[in-house]
Amino acid sequence: MVGTRSVRKPPARTAPTGPAVALVLTLLALAGCGNQPVDAAAPATAPSAAAFDADRAALVLTAFDQADSAASVAGDVQTLRTQEVSPSLDVSIAAIRRAEYNQRPQPAFQHVNPAFAVPPGEPSCFLATATLRLTGAELAPTDVSQFVRDADGRWKLSHNVQVTQPALVTARGIAGRPATAGGTAVDETSRRVLAAELFARTTGASAGNRSLVASSPLLDGQFAGGWEVYQQQLAGAGARVERTLDRADWADCAVAVPEGTLTFLTVYATDTLSPAPGGPATVQMVPQSPDMISTGKRAPVSGKRIRVTRVETFLLLVPAQTTGTSVLGLNDTALTVTTG
Repeated sequence: MVGTRSVRKPPARTAPTGPAVALVLTLLALAGCGNQPVDAAAPATAPSAAAFDADRAALVLTAFDQADSAASVAGDVQTLRTQEVSPSLDVSIAAIRRAEYNQRPQPAFQHVNPAFAVPPGEPSCFLATATLRLTGAELAPTDVSQFVRDADGRWKLSHNVQVTQPALVTARGIAGRPATAGGTAVDETSRRVLAAELFARTTGASAGNRSLVASSPLLDGQFAGGWEVYQQQLAGAGARVERTLDRADWADCAVAVPEGTLTFLTVYATDTLSPAPGGPATVQMVPQSPDMISTGKRAPVSGKRIRVTRVETFLLLVPAQTTGTSVLGLNDTALTVTTG
């Protein structure tokens, strides 16, 4: 039986490959750049009475690059936990497992030419975009990240996606703009309908108004297309799969750009594999399945039901009227594989 693939950052990071929830997506990258080395995981202390600004955000990004890149190359999950929180941490750990399975270390990375959107005062989050330089890679993608400050005052990466080529101008447009903290940039009604529509579109369906989220090769081609291929593969093995929405979380920070509001949405879902009518009594996932690799499973899993929990991260550009929301980039990875 086959599994699904993920999208995420290269070193925990790479770029979309053939998406979907189900087996053809990608990994995404991330990293940092800035001025002088500092410990991003250390409690943030203001060097002066000045409020947190882009210069201080650059120091956080630089320190993050140094620590997180080294941890990604070494496959050091313990250090990653000092630099990242979910959902980014989930994607990074899955990337380490894929690298170990393929016996190929992840490339080192660094963010160059970063730009920031920082809420006023002493914020609990900020947004960053930069060119991602990957060791040994010819291409240098652009990514967008969110950093959050934990209860101990330490800055950690919470969200990261690589953006599509048409979205580069929008991503760079956050430079110098004040971000909004608190997750209230998009109203509650819009949040609900957008989350429902995006979830439905991961399986090639629609929750209602198809114009709510603009069509894109990444969302409707790679992502939904991968789901269709996955279903076909399962059908060939006498099985079927159903995806359910567990919850949707909106990121803490957002920023207003000329085209609308740029923000992250994270969707948690469960894929349930079961025998098709007339098929075998049980279903099976093999170690070569992308989802099995991402979750660290090294032996076949079989049962009357197999459940795969997953996390999907979307970077969205939400216009003032919501309709025509664009997906600028996304990640997808499996979290757990269980039977029963």
